Formats: sequence, C-alpha cells, structure tokens
Amino acid sequence: MTSNKNLSEQLFKPQFNYPETSSLIHRVDVGNHQARSLLDGEGRNNWYRVINRLSWYWHGLPLIEVEEVLSRIAASPRKRTNEAWLDTVEGYQFGNWIYEFLAQSVKWQQKAEQCHQITEQSQAKAGCHKAWLTASLFAGLASYPYYRNDDLANQAQVFANRYYREAMNYSPYQIKELEFIVENKSVKAILHTPLLHDDQPKAFPVVLLCAGLGNLQIDFYHYFSKYLAPLGVGLLTVDTPSIGNSKAFNLSQNTTIIHQAVLEQIKSVPLIDYSNIILMGYRFGANIAMRLAYLMPNKIKGVINVAPIIHQLFVDNQMQAKLPLIYRDMIASRLGLNSVSNQQLMAELRFFSLKEQGLLSRPCTVPVLNIVYDGDAMSTQEEMKLITSSKKVTQIQIKTSTLKESLSQSSDLSSKWIQTLIK
Repeated sequence: MTSNKNLSEQLFKPQFNYPETSSLIHRVDVGNHQARSLLDGEGRNNWYRVINRLSWYWHGLPLIEVEEVLSRIAASPRKRTNEAWLDTVEGYQFGNWIYEFLAQSVKWQQKAEQCHQITEQSQAKAGCHKAWLTASLFAGLASYPYYRNDDLANQAQVFANRYYREAMNYSPYQIKELEFIVENKSVKAILHTPLLHDDQPKAFPVVLLCAGLGNLQIDFYHYFSKYLAPLGVGLLTVDTPSIGNSKAFNLSQNTTIIHQAVLEQIKSVPLIDYSNIILMGYRFGANIAMRLAYLMPNKIKGVINVAPIIHQLFVDNQMQAKLPLIYRDMIASRLGLNSVSNQQLMAELRFFSLKEQGLLSRPCTVPVLNIVYDGDAMSTQEEMKLITSSKKVTQIQIKTSTLKESLSQSSDLSSKWIQTLIK
C-alpha cells in the first residue's frame, strides 16, 4: 500500500510541461459545440469536453462531487489554452481537468485505505469496495476523452486501473484478469464472474462487452453486479482499439480485430461456457458486435445492440456536421491522426459503415435485440431497421421522458432477453 500512500504527494505537485488536452488534435475546420445527445451528454460553447452527467452517474459516480469538481474547474483563474473553454487550464495544476478529477480520486483512495484495517467485517469490505471503485471511476474520468498522445491522461488511466484491481479484491464476486494475444501483442481483459468467493468453479454464460468510443472497460461494474451476476451470467470486458489497454491498435474499418481474437481464444478460459456467448454493443460498439455476428456466427449465441451506430453517421455529412467538436477530435485520435479536416474525416468514416462493407445486404444468423431511444439523433429507427437476422429479431423503442428510468428500463430488458436466450 506504500505506493498508494505516497500517491497524493505525487499528484499534488503542479507541473507545466504537459500539453493541454484540447491542443493535441489540430483542427483545420471550425467545429460545432452546441450539441445535445440523450445518451452522449451535452456540448456547450464554454466547455471543450461534452458534459455527460447521466452516464457518469450510471457508472457509479456521485454527482454532487462531480459538480464540485466541475465548479473548481470553471472557477479557476489560471491561463487556458482557449479562454472560451473552461476545461482547458494549461499545465498540471489547480483548475486543470485531469488534476482536479485525480484530486477527487485521491480522496476516495484515502477513504479506501482507512477502511483497509477493518476488512474482517462484511460491511467494511463493502465500504472498501465502494471507495476503491469510486476512486477508479474518478481517475478514469480524469483521463477522458482518452487521447492516445495525452501523457497526463495515460497516467490517470494507470491509477484508474490500479484502483479498479483494488476494488475487485473486495468485490463479493470472483474477478479475473486475462490476457489475449492479438497480432503478437498482449491485450488485457477482465472477466467478471458471477461466482462468489466460496463457490465451486463452474462454467457460466458470458456477455462480451463491445463498448463505445467514449468508455474504458472498467466503466461497467455497475451493470455487471446489478443486472448480470444475479442471472449467473459473467461479463468479459476489453478495451476498444485505440483506447486504454488497447491503445496500441489504431481504430480501422476492421473494428473487430481485438474482439475477434478474444472469441477465437476464449476456449482457453475454463470457466466460460463458450456455447453461451452473448455480445453487447453500445453505440459505436454495436458496429463491432454486428460485424462479429456476420464474421463469427457459430461462436455467438445472440447480440444486444443499445443505441447502435452502424451506418448513417458514417455516410451522412449533415449528421457529422452536428457532432460536437470533441467527438470529431476523438475519432481523429482513435484513427491515429494528430490533424484532421472535416472533409478528411468524412472520407475516413465512410469505411466504417457496415452497409458500405456489404455486411448488411443479408440477414445475420444469430438472434438480435435492438434497443433505441426516442429523440436519439445518432441512432434512429432507420438505423435499427438495417439490422436483420434469419433468427429472431426484437426491436424495442424506449421513451425518454425520464432518461434515468429509461436507462434502467433498457438494462432490465436486456437482462431479461439474455435470460430467455440461455435457458
């Protein structure tokens, strides 16, 4: 624990030789900022990052504390890369996004260490688990939007992963770190098993998560513990190409490169019932999930697509023009580009359309559940209708009058569908 105890001292030393996140991608064109997406948060003229309170809450962050951190950032008098954007304070110092969210992470790390001495009681163990998990989530948010050439963000991710491992030591479930080989490179994955620590080993169905471009694989413990573990279903997470532990891989039209390798090697994991592998694709992750459904149908029991992005965004120039600037920067970073124009981005994105790749010209051969939300400009009914199957297809459209309840409804429906699939 010594390294963690010294961590706060290391983190609170201001440094000024790091480039600020918003300066890492050179933008040839002026971008859009006043955008709002039901699932992706709200883009505002006075913030570079999209503020996605709902997603942060859903993953387990305390929103009151998030607001406190955002207030500290907004109130900072320090020099900014762009004075119009509150979250662009230069250098690793008070008011800088990474600095402030890591500072909040350290507070939870210290709480976790305080309860470490009394872990014999189950209540204390639960407290340690929550504290480490919250510390991990705050450190992960510090590194958002996860640009590959953002050295400070990469350091924050190191802490996020370390805290997550600590949190999993206190989880009531058995959690295992796995390694898969992709093009002679090692990729780390996390298997969240539904087995309690005293349970005998046995094989169980697994959901293989295909996350979007704005999530780390350590963001989904809440979904696992609340919706999958009670069903006896595990969750296998792996970072999307160009993000987190998978940042050695550029994002390309072969979006499935890592997940495909995982499916090919999954028989080497004895706990997994590899006859019951369900894919879950969230946003851009649905592109990965559906591509796998066409390429490797015999290894997949079913596919769940949540607000899928598989075609229209990649070919519709008007839809792309409405993307917040940070999303365009994010895509450029995922592609390995340090400079990008709107025209170049349009050309690159077309290759990601599964329709342009010719995959959607015929139905896939695995059952599919599609979930879309009313008012979601990036994942419409038309997008959902492109996803067809020769087996069962279930289409669900969710009202979004209260989005928090809508997310719960989506998770409930997906877990019930999984339950029927593995019977």
